[in-house]
Amino acid sequence: MQRALGAPTELTESPAGDPSGDEAQEEVEDNTSDAVKAWMYAAGTLSGHEQEFVDEFHHGLKYNILDQYTIACLPKDCPSSYNKEACLQWLAKGLFTYTAVLKYVAKEYPNQRIFTVAERDNLIQHIKDKMRHPEHVTALTRGQEEQLLRNIDTPTLYNRKMTAHSILYTFRHFLIGGQRQFRKWEQPRRSLTNKGITPVTYQMLKR
Repeated sequence: MQRALGAPTELTESPAGDPSGDEAQEEVEDNTSDAVKAWMYAAGTLSGHEQEFVDEFHHGLKYNILDQYTIACLPKDCPSSYNKEACLQWLAKGLFTYTAVLKYVAKEYPNQRIFTVAERDNLIQHIKDKMRHPEHVTALTRGQEEQLLRNIDTPTLYNRKMTAHSILYTFRHFLIGGQRQFRKWEQPRRSLTNKGITPVTYQMLKR
């Protein structure tokens, strides 16, 4: 499952919201924030996963079969009932969770390009920058990481490979969702900028 790291691309949802659909490559707009660019880059590093999966199994399995290997502990989409602050905290927790389980992928596929701690920390910082209470973002303990790895372990070679692919498949979906959320939160600012209007920040004056 080895591949070269390509240029980051922006990923769009398929009609069903499944990242297994066709991906559109779009130019980065001049007013795209660094935060959105970071999520785009992270998602783009997994843009070739579908082809890797098909190549490994010699077209015997379809990519969406990975929906059947859902791992309960892995987040995919921020719950619609969450407000912005809760969703940001959910995204941060998700990034720490995936950093832990990607160690499983690295074990099964040593040559796979793995999302790095530095890349995670970059996204975490963008999350904290948008939070009212960034102190609520906490990393998993070593014990929690070890428990996650024990929970997803499986004895057979085939299932271990499918679990590794499922992690990448779900992580890709998660990253696309994170990119989508940041775009949505920044839409008012982006709309004003596109119209040539500079957003104004008001401050309360002390009397």
